[in-house]
Amino acid sequence: MFKLNTLTAAIMAALCGNALALDDPLALELTEEDSTELRTLATPTPVTSGATLVKAAPTAAERTARAYQGWLNQINKPYANQLASGNGTGVTVGVVDSGLQVSHPALRGRVQATYNAFTGGTDVTDQMGHGTHVSGIIAGSTTSGGLLEGVAPGAKLVMAKVFTTGSSSSVTIGKGIDWVVNVQKAPILSLSLGSSAAAMQSNIQNAVTKGTLITAALGNDGRASGSWPAAFAKASWAKGQIIAVGALDANNRRASFSNYDPTLANWTVFAPGVNVASSYSTPYAQNSYAYMSGTSMATPVVAGQAALIKSNWNFLPATDIAQIIFQSATHLCSDPVSAAVCAARKTPDSMYGWGLVNVGASLQPIGNLNVGTKTGAKVNFAGSSLASSKAGLASGLKGTKTLAVDKFNRAFVVYLSSAVSSSTVKTSATPTAAASTVSANGVKFSAEYAESTLVQNLWSNTEATSSNKLGKMSYSFSNDRGTSYGFGTGGTAASFFGLQSTGFAPLSLNGEGSRFSAPYFELAESATHFGYGSTLKNGTIVRFGMVSQNSANASSLLNLSAPVIARSLATMELQKNFGDVTGIMTIGRLQEDNSVLGMTGSGALGLGARASTSFVTLAGSVPIAPKSHFSAMATLGRTAAYENASSSLIDGASASSSMAWSLGLARQDILRDGDQLGFTLSMPLKTTSGSMQVTTAVAQSQEDGSLQYATQSLNLRPTGTQRDLELAYSTPMRLGGRLTALAQVKLQPGHDASAPTQFGLGVRYVHGF
Repeated sequence: MFKLNTLTAAIMAALCGNALALDDPLALELTEEDSTELRTLATPTPVTSGATLVKAAPTAAERTARAYQGWLNQINKPYANQLASGNGTGVTVGVVDSGLQVSHPALRGRVQATYNAFTGGTDVTDQMGHGTHVSGIIAGSTTSGGLLEGVAPGAKLVMAKVFTTGSSSSVTIGKGIDWVVNVQKAPILSLSLGSSAAAMQSNIQNAVTKGTLITAALGNDGRASGSWPAAFAKASWAKGQIIAVGALDANNRRASFSNYDPTLANWTVFAPGVNVASSYSTPYAQNSYAYMSGTSMATPVVAGQAALIKSNWNFLPATDIAQIIFQSATHLCSDPVSAAVCAARKTPDSMYGWGLVNVGASLQPIGNLNVGTKTGAKVNFAGSSLASSKAGLASGLKGTKTLAVDKFNRAFVVYLSSAVSSSTVKTSATPTAAASTVSANGVKFSAEYAESTLVQNLWSNTEATSSNKLGKMSYSFSNDRGTSYGFGTGGTAASFFGLQSTGFAPLSLNGEGSRFSAPYFELAESATHFGYGSTLKNGTIVRFGMVSQNSANASSLLNLSAPVIARSLATMELQKNFGDVTGIMTIGRLQEDNSVLGMTGSGALGLGARASTSFVTLAGSVPIAPKSHFSAMATLGRTAAYENASSSLIDGASASSSMAWSLGLARQDILRDGDQLGFTLSMPLKTTSGSMQVTTAVAQSQEDGSLQYATQSLNLRPTGTQRDLELAYSTPMRLGGRLTALAQVKLQPGHDASAPTQFGLGVRYVHGF
């Protein structure tokens, strides 16, 4: 004989004192102060569910409901107003119980079909209140005047009445189950009933075969064994589609009456089951609400949770929904361990199984989020990054979003801005360095030793610290026949090429004096350079050179799975003096592998491309007063179109243009012999035209879970224009060496119109020997 899993004493208490009719004054006494203890559920970021969890304040009706329904907060259920259409809409839940009041304010419009297993008709008048209470827990709604709310207020109910008293036969209940599964084809079945003997196995097996998810009560005998049909969960034929449900009190401890079963731990969760408020109706108390206790009350909580998951991702099979409920549950432990130890356990507890159901967590990603690409590849979003070049190439991606899927193929919206940064390397502080310079007989030598450098690897999100190693070195030699040679490491090409090599560029503290050379040299960070120069008969100096960088110079060396970055630059330079005026023209070609104008990516934003940029740079210096010079530089570049060979959201880009310019003043012997003052106004390298093609996942099929894609073209021209102002002063020291001070202002850094202005101050001491 089957019976309902509700405590009779609790029903009587509800009838005697806790039932609230709509016109009962108790239902109208709630004030705003009464709801201050309600816990507001935060909207998770940066991802939102496939049905879009919106930042919406709960309605007044929802706040009122939670004043009576603390159990909704206990299971971490978002307000229905935050779930939008993902509140159970489109999902049918089957209930096999004592019937319900179809016209109840909390259930009005929620009931899709009814069946009376005794008569074969549709009259499901609830004579016990149990079925109405269970139904309200699943799909009660405040939208039609209801006082209380269910877990999935947008879901539809199909009710099979199989009880008129506290017990019924397996044949009658079997008819109700078959009607829900075979006729109504409900994907979720809630069974707040149980028996001490196995029965209805064929009906339950049929439901499993049809793909139905079943939530079943463990029973109210306070023993260490579950009742049937919950006990069928461990059968191999159940395929993980049966969830056994126990009851918790308000303190998240097993209710004294609730059964548990160590043999069912792998398929068990617990939910609130003590003094649960929900809709209630009998022929003598219609349109009412009551507090009831039992595993009967816990079971529909889980059914409602399953409806929310199904509403957001309709394609999920019952086995996946069950696993999501299990894996998102809050662990509870029957042995005396700390909360941290309990939460860290990955296996079910012998009493509590997977623990307390956590609705909010079940609607958020489980496992890694993988970004879908149009090739069908899935790439871990957490391992994706795009380090934007100084030219602002990644600015268009910051407002772009795509869909990423978790381990159950559920799509979530992710914003690419969280993976896009403005540089490839960051330092924790300005490195302390010792430098030496030698200049004699046409030989120039400079070396810089970094004392402490902190490098951030964007692909592995790890940091590596190196100390006391050679940071930069340059060497050049010239003879009286006009022949010169130069080489160096650490990105010191400006010591041989460009205006800085002539000594006329305004001085700079932080190494950015190279802004008066072609800025494309700087894109090959930490590069090695080789150069050869020759003086023609007309006095023109011709220089040829090569700059080369590979992964051994890049931070990606810290992560062997990172893309190999290689850059090489071939250049020819002409220098001509017209009296006191010095002019330089530089032409070159920059070749980059897995990089475009210094921009690098990995994972879903990987750049598997070979990019080629041709450029021409004009620079010059002219004296404007004794010991004063005016300098200028302008450069134009053209990057060829490319296609991306990586499994990436980035398809490629059209041809693009870039430019930069600098103006500077330099003055010597201002306050004392040998001091220098430099002022520079510049615009760093900026992309001025071009577009990037990006294909992102924009929708997920609710039929099979496949992703749908759309391609968009992003303008590569950044939103702003960076301008740098720098004032530097250098003076010789009495004990030898030079002291240099710098003040710098960067407007719209990164060519980002919304970026705040940056200010910088610095002091540097260099001693020559």
